[in-house]
Amino acid sequence: MKVLSFEEMNNVSGAYSWGNTWDIFSNIGEAIASAALGASLGFMGGAIIGGKHGGDGGGLLGIGSIGQGVGMIGAGIIGAIGCGVAATVVGFDSSWEYARKAMDGIFNGTWVL
Repeated sequence: MKVLSFEEMNNVSGAYSWGNTWDIFSNIGEAIASAALGASLGFMGGAIIGGKHGGDGGGLLGIGSIGQGVGMIGAGIIGAIGCGVAATVVGFDSSWEYARKAMDGIFNGTWVL
């Protein structure tokens, strides 16, 4: 079995280096940062999609504003959980790349639902 070098470990998405026992703290910090970044981006995306489609059924009185509010919060929470777990798995570098691409798409108008 091949032992990976530090350069090879850095090129593997989601891989954590274990040079010494103190690396656990930096690995935990990276995992927390990845989860926070993914969860915030997932909540934003889920809330946008849930708010857009939450009131599609028309609601009880024909006004879908309550459905949109519930859809926005519910979809945001589901998106935060899913993207937080996924970002922790792939690591901070990949999470940062996805977040940067998503924000670039929002700012230049190419991000569509």
